[in-house]
Amino acid sequence: MLGKLETRKQEAIDAVIRLARQRLSPGQSEALETFVRLFYAHVPPDDILDRDTENLLGAVLSTWSFVAQRPANTPKVRAFAPTFEANGWHSLHSAIEIVNDDMPFLVDSVTAELSRHGMTVHLVIHPIARVRRDETGKMIELLPPDAEAKDGIGDSRLESIMHIEASEQSDLAALEHIEERLAGILSDVRAAVEDWRKMRAAVLTEVESIEKAPPANLAADELAEACAFLRWMEADHFTFLGYREYGYTGRGKQAKREVVPDTGLGILRDPEVQVFDGMRELGQLPDDVRDYLLTPTILDVVKTNRLATVHRPVHMDSIAVKKFDAAGKVIGERRFVGLFTSVAYNQSPTSIPLLRLKVARILARAGFPPASHDGKALVNILETFPRDELFQINDDELFEMTLGILHLQERQRTALFVRRDAFERHISCLVYVPRDNFNTDLRLKIQALLEKSFNGTLAAFYTQLSDSVLARVHYIIKTTRGEIPSYDVKELEAQIVEAGRSWTDRLSEALIEAKGEERGMALFKTYGRAFPIGYTEYFNAQSALLDIDRIEALRGDRNLVMNLYRPIGAAEHEVHFKVYRTGQPVPLSDILPMLENMGLRAISEVPFEIEPAGFGSSIWVHDFHLHAADAIAIDLTRAKQKFQDAFAAVWDGETEDDAFNRLVLRGGLSAREAAIIRAYAKYLRQTGFTFSQDYIEQTLAKYADIARLVVALFTARFDPANRKDADVREGGILVEIEHALDAVSSLDEDRILRRFVNLVMATLRTNAFQKGADGRPKPYLSFKLDSQRIDELPLPRPMVEIWVYSPRVEAVHLRGGKVARGGIRWSDRKEDFRTEVLGLMKAQMVKNAVIVPVGSKGGFVVKRPPAEGGREALMEEVIACYKTFMCGMLDITDNVAGSDLLPPPDVVRLDEDDPYLVVAADFASGGSAGYDHKKMGITARGAWEGVRRHFRELGRDIQAEDFSVTGVGDMSGDVFGNGMLLSRHIKLIAAFNHLHIFIDPTPDPATSFAERQRLFDLPRSSWADYDPKVLSKGGAVFDRKAKSLKLSPEARKALDIAEETLTPTALMTAILKAEADLLWFGGIGSYVKARSESHADAGDRANDAIRINGQDIRAKVVGEGANLGMTQRGRIEYALSGGRLNTDFIDNSAGVDCSDHEVNIKVLLGGVVQAGDMTEKQRNKLLEQMTEAVGEHVLRHNYLQTQAISMEQARGGDLLDLHARLMRHLERAGKLDRAIEFLPDDDTIADRAAANAGLTRPELAILLSYSKIALYNDLLASDLPDDPLLVEDLLRYFPERLRVPYKDYIAGHRLRREIITTVTTNSMVNRVGSAFVDSIREKTGQPAVDIARAYTISREAFNLRDRWAEIEALDGKAPADVQIGMLLEYGRLVERATLWFLANAARPLDISAETGRFGPGIATLCKALDTAIPEADTGALKQRKAELEKHGVPASLASEIVAIDYLLSAPDIVKIAEMAGSKTDIVDVARIYFAVGTRFGLDWLRNAADGLSLDNHWQKIAVDSAVGDLYSHQALLTQSVLATTGKTAKGNSEDKIESWVSQNRAATDKAAQLLADFRNTPGGVDLAMLTVANAQLRALLPA
Repeated sequence: MLGKLETRKQEAIDAVIRLARQRLSPGQSEALETFVRLFYAHVPPDDILDRDTENLLGAVLSTWSFVAQRPANTPKVRAFAPTFEANGWHSLHSAIEIVNDDMPFLVDSVTAELSRHGMTVHLVIHPIARVRRDETGKMIELLPPDAEAKDGIGDSRLESIMHIEASEQSDLAALEHIEERLAGILSDVRAAVEDWRKMRAAVLTEVESIEKAPPANLAADELAEACAFLRWMEADHFTFLGYREYGYTGRGKQAKREVVPDTGLGILRDPEVQVFDGMRELGQLPDDVRDYLLTPTILDVVKTNRLATVHRPVHMDSIAVKKFDAAGKVIGERRFVGLFTSVAYNQSPTSIPLLRLKVARILARAGFPPASHDGKALVNILETFPRDELFQINDDELFEMTLGILHLQERQRTALFVRRDAFERHISCLVYVPRDNFNTDLRLKIQALLEKSFNGTLAAFYTQLSDSVLARVHYIIKTTRGEIPSYDVKELEAQIVEAGRSWTDRLSEALIEAKGEERGMALFKTYGRAFPIGYTEYFNAQSALLDIDRIEALRGDRNLVMNLYRPIGAAEHEVHFKVYRTGQPVPLSDILPMLENMGLRAISEVPFEIEPAGFGSSIWVHDFHLHAADAIAIDLTRAKQKFQDAFAAVWDGETEDDAFNRLVLRGGLSAREAAIIRAYAKYLRQTGFTFSQDYIEQTLAKYADIARLVVALFTARFDPANRKDADVREGGILVEIEHALDAVSSLDEDRILRRFVNLVMATLRTNAFQKGADGRPKPYLSFKLDSQRIDELPLPRPMVEIWVYSPRVEAVHLRGGKVARGGIRWSDRKEDFRTEVLGLMKAQMVKNAVIVPVGSKGGFVVKRPPAEGGREALMEEVIACYKTFMCGMLDITDNVAGSDLLPPPDVVRLDEDDPYLVVAADFASGGSAGYDHKKMGITARGAWEGVRRHFRELGRDIQAEDFSVTGVGDMSGDVFGNGMLLSRHIKLIAAFNHLHIFIDPTPDPATSFAERQRLFDLPRSSWADYDPKVLSKGGAVFDRKAKSLKLSPEARKALDIAEETLTPTALMTAILKAEADLLWFGGIGSYVKARSESHADAGDRANDAIRINGQDIRAKVVGEGANLGMTQRGRIEYALSGGRLNTDFIDNSAGVDCSDHEVNIKVLLGGVVQAGDMTEKQRNKLLEQMTEAVGEHVLRHNYLQTQAISMEQARGGDLLDLHARLMRHLERAGKLDRAIEFLPDDDTIADRAAANAGLTRPELAILLSYSKIALYNDLLASDLPDDPLLVEDLLRYFPERLRVPYKDYIAGHRLRREIITTVTTNSMVNRVGSAFVDSIREKTGQPAVDIARAYTISREAFNLRDRWAEIEALDGKAPADVQIGMLLEYGRLVERATLWFLANAARPLDISAETGRFGPGIATLCKALDTAIPEADTGALKQRKAELEKHGVPASLASEIVAIDYLLSAPDIVKIAEMAGSKTDIVDVARIYFAVGTRFGLDWLRNAADGLSLDNHWQKIAVDSAVGDLYSHQALLTQSVLATTGKTAKGNSEDKIESWVSQNRAATDKAAQLLADFRNTPGGVDLAMLTVANAQLRALLPA
């Protein structure tokens, strides 16, 4: 029964036959089938099963074709490398095909020859077939070998067929040479086989000849033994390969050893074939050699010089039977060559003729009793003595050797026994060594010694390992006759003894010597057998001793130990580096880049696995042979420890693996010092520095001395332990650096090096010299940098910044002012996250214009995100990096404890005190008890205020009517999710996030709202969780990873897409371009740019493929709940195309505003808790109760900011000149860079002016914020925040629940001044516009603080807060443009009043006093204004009032709005009344005032001035001045009228005026005439006429 493998083999053979049947004709396949089965019959299954059927068939077809033709009695050989193209089958090896008459020795002779060519035999297929051929050698029939017996086939013969696969040889010449050599081998085999019977007969003939005619002078027993030996040899103990007779002719130097013609048999048929070198010239041989050949002995048993080509590839044995003449002289020989059979080697020498006598003679000579120990031992020695040697050695040499061996007994010592060949062809050496010490290395060492001592080469060696304590090696050293040097066996033995001393012996001695006997032996027990042979071959015991010390260090908590050293004789740029590691080897892919980055080039690496006893795991030792990459000398004494420390730091992840580490060897820096350089370089790259990190690394390595000076400069400036004469040392180092830089020829390299010096000089503080809790330097570095002093820093420059660096995280915090705030961003922009943070800081600066602190922003990148562990592991690393960032900042920040300022420890401060407000977690927004922005939805609600305003100004109420939305984000997100729940009328038709694309072509508002609410409430939801049943027809949720997406007709219609199939990228682009009412940004990414921008300008490579241009947006409104959804230019392009939007920092400012309120409330309540007036639990409850109130405060700011933008937008081109002047003023003051903020340049402004177009909303938003920042800084620096009246503004900042009970705490708030300044700034800019202060300052020359005071007086005196509230209450009731118009009217009033108070109020301006002085009178006037206005004007006012009331404006408000022109003069009227006396009725004064305006044409002149077409700003200033003069004239005329007629004249105001006119007839008539001329002048009034009119009116005034 066949086994499984054999069964599978038969199945494979059947498959070959089936394939053959398919490929061949029936006749061919039938004939081949027999051959296939015969061919593979005896092949091992594994050799068949590993090959495919095609190749199995190919091999057999190839051989079948080769066998088909062969001349009789001629071997046929082919060697080739089979390929599909040439042969139709393929093998990884070369194929050798042979067909020959079957005979012995074929396979082993052929394979031996292939081995001689260095080829490894992989497969031998050797079927023997019975073949019948015709006379030409063509095969007629092939049958199994036993077919003759069965079938009686007559004219057939057995043939040996061989298919051998051996190591590939692609060289055709080599293959041809193999064919030639194999043909010769086969010829030798044939010759030996054909003549073997003749050779055996020749042996017996010699026996008969000796016995019949014994040579003279030879002993009978010798002759008998020789005959016995010859008979023994013929009895299958010798494989006969050749035979030849020689005759000795000539005498003396002319003597020769000649071949007797026609005597050769076997391989010696050819007379030219020699088996001994140089033996035919008998007379030329040395005397001793010649004497040996002529010695009258019957037999000579020796080894030939030639290796056997038949059977076994060893030196052949040669047995010569000498021929004698009648006198007993040697006259020739009959020599047989061949090989003793294995039986001859295994048979006891006591049973082999010749040897038995030799053994008996040695035993007798030794004289040991046979039963004694020595007797038995000697017998064993002779029995196991090398058989070839036993044949050839003489008795004396054998006796000496065997006794020497006997004396060794079981002693573990080394011994050498030498026998010199009589022909000096070789020297035979028997070497005995302790078995435990014997190995290949020792064998090779001894071999080398013997070869050198005998000036020869190894011919062969034979090793004997038994149960003896000694190992025996028999070396045959081939020598050249006459060239063997003299030698001393004992001396040579001593050298072998030394070589045989084991490495382990030396280790034991070294350990005991170095550690003492007790410790040394203990270590030897651990390490005696720990080192592999490879190690012992590579290192001596002293090296191992050092390695043991380092391996012992691994017993602690160290996972890596190392040693940098220089072997004796190594060059100065050459070192070795050993690395020791427990458990597993060091991956070369990890360590080689580390070494290269440290400036070393690995020449070689040798790993060793050390296995100390009791360790539990192996120790891997790697020895690296290293050269300095640039062949510089390495000062090992100085560099070793620093190098090892740096390498350990890199390995442990404490230092980055980059080329800055070259500075350790090149510059002598420590790893920490190199990290300082690296940290600065990383910062430089973040600033957009031109040069790559590679180039920076190369430059610093090239000028390592300068790098070292940079570190020295850093140390001199910031090492707190060495402050003495620090300034002097710093100056000296700077001089050294300058001198060193003179030698730098490259401008680029000079620029790089100077930037490092600049950064050190711009550094204000660092934690580089602080220690951690473990006493080691902290694992991160932080630098506080003076951004203003850093060369080539991209604008805008922060006030200061903190750079935090570590191998795990890089982070930067950019700060715009002393008190600043802004969030921390986890960025994924590793290459340029500072650019991202700078953009966010810039946005934060303008966003923070609405809150107390100025803008700041921080960002960090996680450099080593975990590869495994999922989101949890990632977030754990993110949190750790965030903590490092925070610690890095706090390390170098002053602290405040009560009234004390506490500088950070071990920090040299090169700036002033800077207790930057960093509140603890409990004070921070959202801390342990705070406001959850997502839960409040505050950011989205704030942005929604802007969205609602946009639609309200478009005449739509999105809280009451359906509207379509597209967006970016998902419902799990704060901004997107909350935003999409702010109206139940949202129809969200499409959105996408980083995972999915959501399409709902025709959503039902109610059901889709409910589903969005469900997703919002579902933790970590995604669009994939959206219920498909809720989707409208054609809706779908797509995976962004899909290659393509098939869209429904409904989806294509909703998004206006023509294609049926799109890529996810194209679909997202289509969503951004889709026609919708609102495009809502609630996710991360920059998706819109301007046409003039590249994608690189957007700074978000991840979304380059999705991004569109602003002009491509078809949504009516864009809401930016998320940051950076659009570039500023993209916004402007969209706005210029008719779209409505603000900016991200306007829309989403509610989040930062809420945080600011929360922090300031916590600071307030912290004082209350600290004073004992509240418990912390009560505080937390109060915070929770005020959530909605805080939200209302915050949303109020969003409302007012977007309203302010709308007010400025409504004035359009009328404000362009003021805005342009404001931008120029801010630029001149260094407070604005128009290019950075993408504000229009002067050419663009000129184009806009020509088109009567103003700034777009995004531009207005920028200018609004910058005007606030500038005003804030001016006011904070003044005493305005200390004005008692403004405490009311301070109270208003806080929720109402806090105002009364904690009024005193509010008044003492730590940020009292900042809050008041913020409130005042926001009030001014939001109500009267961004250019208001700049315009007033230009007109009056007054400082911002006085303008603010005058503004505040105006606001309070006119009670404008109530008026503004009335207008804003009309949202949704009155048209938005009507509301804006009314607000602008009050804006005119504020501007006029501010100018008036600046010109007329007492100095210094006292807000409280002036408000108390004017407020009541203005209130009285407002109530009775309709009775004071001239009757002639009331008709037009009533008509305008009716129009307002028609739009839903309350009557009282409408009355005041239409009479604004009259209220502009209210301060004048109040002042006139005050001057006239307390009994004067202010309403009467107003009547006279207005009547004066009518009577003298002042109203008409002012109206005419308002309608003037002016060419430039200066004309506007002149007109404004003229109008101001007209108001002044009117006030003075009113005073004059009252002064002249007030107490005497009776009647109404007109009568009083006419009475006054009658007293000033000449002047008034002249003025009247002038006015009449003006009225009749074609083209109307111009500036010159206004100037003349003012002069004439001035003439009316009393002197």
